[in-house]
Amino acid sequence: MEIEELIRETKVYNCVECGECTANCPVSWFETDYSPRAIAKRALEGLIDAREEKIWSCMSCEICSDRCPSAVDYPKFIWGLRAEALKSGIAEEAYVNELEQLFLNGERDGDIGIVREMTAGKMSIAGQDGGIVTSLLTAGMEKGLFESAIVVHRADGFKAKAITTEDVEDIIKAKGSKYQFAPTVERMVEAVLEGGKKKIAIVALPCSIYGIRRIQKAHPEVELYSIGLFCFENFYYEVLKPLVSELLGVDLGLADKIDVKKGKFVVDIEGESKVCAVGEIDKAVRASCVFCTDFTARLADISVGSVGSPDGFSTVITRSTKGEELFGLLKGEEKGLETTSVDHDEIAKLVSLKRKRGVEELEKLKI
Repeated sequence: MEIEELIRETKVYNCVECGECTANCPVSWFETDYSPRAIAKRALEGLIDAREEKIWSCMSCEICSDRCPSAVDYPKFIWGLRAEALKSGIAEEAYVNELEQLFLNGERDGDIGIVREMTAGKMSIAGQDGGIVTSLLTAGMEKGLFESAIVVHRADGFKAKAITTEDVEDIIKAKGSKYQFAPTVERMVEAVLEGGKKKIAIVALPCSIYGIRRIQKAHPEVELYSIGLFCFENFYYEVLKPLVSELLGVDLGLADKIDVKKGKFVVDIEGESKVCAVGEIDKAVRASCVFCTDFTARLADISVGSVGSPDGFSTVITRSTKGEELFGLLKGEEKGLETTSVDHDEIAKLVSLKRKRGVEELEKLKI
């Protein structure tokens, strides 16, 4: 599409330069020369250049568009600029590789990224699958590797709420996937800038991990342990809840657990499993998710998900010495970690599928 069409479709013409987007952008708080408002202004003045590095700072959290009084769709506008960069031969891959070199170390897997170790693990603690994320956080907190952890709780039924905690009990309460975006990076900004925390663990989706690494690049004094979750897509709770009620006849807010596996959306409630095809809830998928190409959170210290591992286990990919150190706390006979092999091809299939969809959607946005 032409730049004017992209501006019109994303309502950039509505921008009144109030600065609400930049004021609430977690990346802008650290990268002071990054500003959604300034990018929109340059576009309206015909001065925007899709080759500039700053269009890769956006992590598609949608906070800017949520807070914008003029309903400007900044994330889609940025994705449109990235599509133009892609057409010009400049891909996000170059910026991802730079961050990999800064924070990760291991062997490169063509499908999965940097890998030090990949296994399927299971702990005795109850969790979404193998209880790995909860166990990593509790072990790291008790060992003193970090002084606070940023996790996601359930609030208002099954709605996701990001919190910062120093309490192991809060970590345990956060167990289980919510399949929604939560502002974990906002909590990180608060912990560092307002709370003075320098040793932090954070659990986040691939898009947030990317933004976190951009922030960490600007503030290397922050000692971070990042746990990235496998993610194909997540959902707007306000849209998902009525859809689930319509399709499955249950109140999502009362569910014990939700899961997405092998093309099925599963709601466990009152001892029963209610199931529908993931395609039936497409209307609830976050707008930015369709452009994302990262399934395994390839910039995290440790990536965790259910794909590639047997039922009841979690796939664990360590990608850095920090990730190795943290996962090492779960090893040893007395720790109770049970491991088995991982189906690499199953993971690679989802990696390829998400990358293909993301690139195809970007192609549609080319200026």
